[in-house]
Amino acid sequence: MNASSVVTLVGGLGLFLLGIHHLTEGLKGLAGDSLRRALQTLVAGRLSAVVYSALFTVAIQSSTATTLTVIGFVSAGLVTFSQAVGVIIGATFGTTSTPWLVAIFGFRVSISAGALPMLGIGAFLWLIAKGRTRSLGAILAGFGLLFIGIEYLQTGMEGISWNLDAVGGSGFGWQWIIAGIGILMSIVMQSSSAAAATTLVALHAGSLAFDQACAMIVGQSVGTAATSAMVAIGAGLAVRRAALAHIVYNVSVGIIGIVLLGPITAAADWVGARLEDPEGVLALAAFSSIFKLVGVLAFFPWLDRFSQFIVGISGKGAESAVAHLEPTLAEAGGSVALEAAWRAILEVARGSVDVIRRRLAGETVRYEPSADAARQIEHFLESLSLETIDPRAIEPRLVRLCHALDHLTQLHEDLTSIPSAAGGWQAPVGLDLGARALAGWLDATKDPAVVLDRAALSALEDASKQLSAERKTGRDKMLEEVALQRTPTATARGVLETFAWADSALHHAWRLAESLRIASGNQPAVSLTREDR
Repeated sequence: MNASSVVTLVGGLGLFLLGIHHLTEGLKGLAGDSLRRALQTLVAGRLSAVVYSALFTVAIQSSTATTLTVIGFVSAGLVTFSQAVGVIIGATFGTTSTPWLVAIFGFRVSISAGALPMLGIGAFLWLIAKGRTRSLGAILAGFGLLFIGIEYLQTGMEGISWNLDAVGGSGFGWQWIIAGIGILMSIVMQSSSAAAATTLVALHAGSLAFDQACAMIVGQSVGTAATSAMVAIGAGLAVRRAALAHIVYNVSVGIIGIVLLGPITAAADWVGARLEDPEGVLALAAFSSIFKLVGVLAFFPWLDRFSQFIVGISGKGAESAVAHLEPTLAEAGGSVALEAAWRAILEVARGSVDVIRRRLAGETVRYEPSADAARQIEHFLESLSLETIDPRAIEPRLVRLCHALDHLTQLHEDLTSIPSAAGGWQAPVGLDLGARALAGWLDATKDPAVVLDRAALSALEDASKQLSAERKTGRDKMLEEVALQRTPTATARGVLETFAWADSALHHAWRLAESLRIASGNQPAVSLTREDR
């Protein structure tokens, strides 16, 4: 081993990691948010969750991105935790596409000559273009970096000898020792794909025996659990459960892989022989797929019980929609994050609107609005990366969420100054209409998944406009009563304060409800006048 080889190997690994990053980000950007919506729609059952999440991972070349997406689904209430576990298991299997990609295009079909032009064109598009063309540039640059990195890895590996016999030997337990080395590789590199690529290069260079490389692949799969463990630290309940499911699954499948290493290795070797693979790189890619397929088959019949087990050992935490708004969910981006923000605003709004309803109905109420919840939602929306958003489909919804949050904030200001019940006057019809309209809206929004009936919004609009009209005529009448000394000034002041407060609160409740309807993504937007906003 010499210093030059080590430097070349480290540099090649860095180029590979950078290539995987750009490739993943480019594929995610090119697919747009439609890919996430398709995944949400297709994971209805256990089998579909596993199959389509594997395909989703192949499409974006990142099980981490798939896991973050499904955590977002759970946090936003779009899928059940049992479905999420199926997605996590499928994503683990989907990562086996990377060893095949490296084995075929890195060793069997040499395209290194086209890597530099690919990198140059891709970087140029990435710098000057926008939208999907920019994403295409990232994909080309990612492929270029990936294959240049493999070439440097091969060059560096020629000067390095891995004497694993001295470490693990060939005696009892050697598989566990080499698997432990694989775990360390994944932890240090923070990428099982990069660790697998390094193993493929070492096998191709003759630095590893085939069975040693297989044991190392098993360890690298287990090593990805370390990333999940880091994500779970200080995270919310949904993230903790998903991370714990990933950890338990990977460790369990790793144990199965080592116990059944002999039969799985033999099966992979047979596949390699059919593919005329003397170097063993295709056989190692086959081992990765077979090994993880065994894990899927072992867990699939018990998927629901496994989900219940994870829920049982993961402890309890805040189940509110606002509590789910955390950085991990923001990273999911697109409609997933916006759906979670929408549900959080709805959750806070329902509590505030119910107080307005009770006050309009004549009850004496006291309410301290949750300013922290509104600020948390606001900070969450500010943390979203606009690069994850398809402007044509998502930006109007994001803007409407900001409208809803603004009306919610103004509603909270009204709730900090609820006037005392005014006596000596006949409450106008608009108050009763407003109370009933708010009750209808609250009833219609019990289940966020149900499309809101437009009639509930129409009732709110009519009640708000009627109360506003009654306030104008009532003010003139009340001041006339004061001038003619028929009503005490203190009574009139209390009535006018109640009128003003009820008019403002009901108006903001109506505008909040309308903004939430549009931001739900299920309703067409309407053109609002400046006064309506």
